[in-house]
Amino acid sequence: MDKAMTAYFASGIVQELEWMARILLAGLCGCAIGYERESRRKTAGLRTHVLVAVSSALMIVLSKYGFSDVLGQYVRLDPSRIAAGTVAAIGFLGSGVIFARNKSVSGVTTSAGIWATLGVGMAIGAGMYVLGIATTLLVVLVEIFLGRRGKLPHIIREVHQIEIEYLGSEHTGSLAARACEVLEEKYEGHILRSQIKHHGESMSLHIMVKATGRYLDISGLTEEYPEITKISVG
Repeated sequence: MDKAMTAYFASGIVQELEWMARILLAGLCGCAIGYERESRRKTAGLRTHVLVAVSSALMIVLSKYGFSDVLGQYVRLDPSRIAAGTVAAIGFLGSGVIFARNKSVSGVTTSAGIWATLGVGMAIGAGMYVLGIATTLLVVLVEIFLGRRGKLPHIIREVHQIEIEYLGSEHTGSLAARACEVLEEKYEGHILRSQIKHHGESMSLHIMVKATGRYLDISGLTEEYPEITKISVG
């Protein structure tokens, strides 16, 4: 009897060590994703991603194995219920890193990364190691090469709102033409809309352009047109 009990407890310890290894591996994957975000000074960095990965792996382990001792003929449980609740709950954390200011939205990529980290932790917690590690590599590569200030920003075309405020109206035509020319030549921009508005003695030129690159720098126009008082790019 003693040997049987010892073997039983030994097998239980081995099983829990395996679960612990899953949680640690999930933490390492979360660390890889979080380190990339931390290096870019994002609102959600290393600690957040590690905690998301570790906690999601723990939730999956609990969901799959935590109630095995109460299962029986009259007790049936859905092993996916905790996982479903975890996916729903992560939305609150993800929405907390999204900010909207000056007609632009930031933090969406980081929020999506947190959601992906949750999936990685859940996959590894379920014992799907190859899937979790492969997804981690994919997420990191996407954030490095396609993210803001990434290695391949030239293939990303985004819509930008540009507002140029200036005094007087004698150079309106040439200023609008020059601004569009700079955007087309420097950023391969496609002008979607151009509009001029009057504000008493001042005027403003509004341009909507679809261009490559996340940051459009047209500050050089102030040297050509001293009447420019403000340039806003969103």
